[in-house]
Amino acid sequence: MRPKSRHLESFREIMRTGSVTDAAHSLGLTQSAVSRQLAQLEDQLGLELFFRDKGRLTPLPEAVELCQEVDLALSSFDRIGLLAEDLRNLAKGQLRVVGPPSFVEGVLAGAIASFLAQYPDIKFTIDSRNHETIVEQAVCRAVDCGFLKLPVSHPNLSVEHIVTASTVCVLKKGHPLEGRKVLTPKDLRDEPLVLLGKGKAFQRQLQDTFREAKVWMNVKAETHAIGASCALAAKGVGVAFVNELMGHAYKGLGVSLVPFRPVIEHKYAFVTSSQIPMSRAAAAFFEHCKTYFSAG
Repeated sequence: MRPKSRHLESFREIMRTGSVTDAAHSLGLTQSAVSRQLAQLEDQLGLELFFRDKGRLTPLPEAVELCQEVDLALSSFDRIGLLAEDLRNLAKGQLRVVGPPSFVEGVLAGAIASFLAQYPDIKFTIDSRNHETIVEQAVCRAVDCGFLKLPVSHPNLSVEHIVTASTVCVLKKGHPLEGRKVLTPKDLRDEPLVLLGKGKAFQRQLQDTFREAKVWMNVKAETHAIGASCALAAKGVGVAFVNELMGHAYKGLGVSLVPFRPVIEHKYAFVTSSQIPMSRAAAAFFEHCKTYFSAG
């Protein structure tokens, strides 16, 4: 039997809030109704999704794996309603946008704010996901558009380069190297360093530049978050390396940005499904982003 959307909505809210009580409050239902819908979903799927102990629910691995697919399915239902509204009233529109956390938290707000100054009737829903999920959501049209770091390739994905940024060193204000025009691996010999993205292409490129310069990397910390990397630099833990586009968002932490050489580029693309044309709102946002980021 195919699961009903209301059962999936109750399951998603339980996963999001962590309890039946909070899920019921969020959905405007009674606790017993949500519990009943969860039991019916488990019966329909033939799966036990939670470990139950004295009224507490602990998600089993099957629930965690299922939750992402449920989120995608319900997002597609939401998209149907949004598309119908867009077709009914061309003067208004809604945009579901997704991107990597660093892009969403660092630079996307400025692009959206300036776009809304021109199109105040557009409503945004903004989400941050990992690379694979962004591709999947764009391809299945669970979102109108997304941003991804290149390279990216998928037969059903339209990929348009939107902006390129170079790498900068992030230093605590007052650092002895703060006044340099550029910094190279040799300039950073013996300096404590903060590395970003273990196992990622950017870190491998950075390591290669130090290796080619025959400079040992004095790594003091590693992180996957640009914000954490800049925060560590601001506290004097070490010199961090981030792409310039994101780095400017963290200058308020009390850091200076100095270009790193040789150049390591970070390229980002605007992505949509190639199966259907962009909505009018998405097309307008794409054109706006091209202008916004080229002027930056």
